[in-house]
Order: sequence, then C-alpha cells, then structure tokens
Amino acid sequence: MNTTKIKGLIAATVTPMDKNGEINLSPIDSYANYLIDKGVDGVFICGTTGESLLMDSEERKKVAEAWMMYSDKLKILIHIGSTSYKISSDLACHAQQIGARAISAMGPCFLQPENTHELVMFNKIIAGHAPDTPYYYYHIPMTSGVRINMLDFLKEAKTEIPTLAGIKYTSYDTMEMQECIEFEKGTYDILHGHDEIFISGLLLGATGGIGTSYNVTAPLYKKLLSFFYEGKIADAVAIQSEAVKFIRMMQRYGNSIVSIKAILNIIGIDCGPCRLPLSNLSLTEIKAFEKELLNIEWL
Repeated sequence: MNTTKIKGLIAATVTPMDKNGEINLSPIDSYANYLIDKGVDGVFICGTTGESLLMDSEERKKVAEAWMMYSDKLKILIHIGSTSYKISSDLACHAQQIGARAISAMGPCFLQPENTHELVMFNKIIAGHAPDTPYYYYHIPMTSGVRINMLDFLKEAKTEIPTLAGIKYTSYDTMEMQECIEFEKGTYDILHGHDEIFISGLLLGATGGIGTSYNVTAPLYKKLLSFFYEGKIADAVAIQSEAVKFIRMMQRYGNSIVSIKAILNIIGIDCGPCRLPLSNLSLTEIKAFEKELLNIEWL
C-alpha cells in the first residue's frame, strides 16, 4: 500500500467519562474543536491515553464514531489493539467502515508473542479485516511487554501485511528506530511516540509524532517543528527542554493519563475521571496542579 507519511502532531486523546466511570461522548465536540484550535494535525483515539483496554468493544466503537465527525479537520487514527485478535479484527472492520485514516494495534500484553513470526501473524489477521486502511503496528514494549525487534518485524511483515504503513514507535531505543526509518529506503512511516524526546525522532528522520502531552503542548511543539525545519536546531532544543519540564510536572501528578485528564478538566473540557484501576487526583492535588499550570506562560 502506497501511503503518504503522516506529518506533524497527533494528539493521543483521552476518553471522556462521567463521574461513575461510564463513557461520556458529549464533551468530544468541545474537545475536538479545542485541539483543532491548538493546531494538532490529527488524533490517536482509544490508545493507551484513551484507556482503551479498560473499555469494551461497543464503547470503543461509540468513541470512534464520535470522533469521525471531525475527520474533515483532523486525521483520525484509531487504536484497535487488544489481547485477542478476534476483538481487534472486529474493531478493525468497524474502523474501516466509518472511514478511519489509519488503524493501529498494540502487541498483546497477555501471553505475549515469543518471536517475530508470532507477532507478524497476530497482526496479519487483524490488518486483513481492514484491507483498504493503512495499518500501523503500535510498538510500546514498556506497556505491552512485547519486546520483539522492530526491524525484524518490518522485514517479515512487509510481505505478510499488504496494508502495513509503519510503526507507532514508543520506545527509547533510538538505534532501532533509526534502522526502521531507513529500512527499504525510508518506505515505512515511523511515527515518534515519546513526546519528551521528539526532537530525537526528527533528527533521525521521523516526520510525525503521536503523544499525550500534545493535547495541551501543541503550540509549543509547533514552534519546535518550525525551528527544526528552519535549521535552528539550538532553538528547537530549547523548546524541547521547555516541553520536558512540563512533562516532568505531569509525572508528579500520577501518570500521564491521570494528569492530562486533570489538565483538560482544569481548562474547562469536562473529560471526567479515569476508570479503575487508575487513581484520580484528590481535590488538594488538583488545586496544587492548577497553581503550577498558572505559572506556565505558553499554556
């Protein structure tokens, strides 16, 4: 499949929920328009940030359908991964039916594949249920526990998965990432997955990134991209440093999923709490967090 590489910033979105932990689609309109105003190029929905594996298939389909209303202004990438290729295949079929720009599946975090061939075959079945939609493998070994070498994956998958567009690469192994970017003369789209080292991915040849912090840091990262493509690398590094400070602050308030939902709630987009087993911030923590956010000039 000949696929145009995705450029720019793709925000990994949260899934809005009500106080009882049920999905709440009503805030998605204000959420989507907020992201459009911030200048993101697309959204990666129902991923790690979106608490996907804490939802059932029908919930994930409803969230996907709600976001497709904004496909004229945002590239809609849908994560359809699960521990079962049957569940993922059903979600892949649905994503194609509603017109997703691309789909992506994380490696199974239960009974992980032990070798490259097992992982390729698992993904082949899923991708085969959306034969007209670009497919990205979601490499996030720290979360999935799937630690298959991605260059080996591409070498085998290129002949097994016709729709393979690339990899959502969320790993700090930049040597392997560079090998994937350069494989087959740069055929595959290797999307950078760690916001805090986005500039590293750009230097290696990535053209786009998918990240949690882009929900609010998109204007900052747009400056980084502008400096980078103008050849002002020192200025781009300085912007990356500012982003790192923000991400460190996020990490002090639970994990990035908990903290980004809290930030969105603070700025007026009612995304509600996270679903168990994630713990939400206390009122005292939220007030302290809000105080810190008020001191950030670019926010």
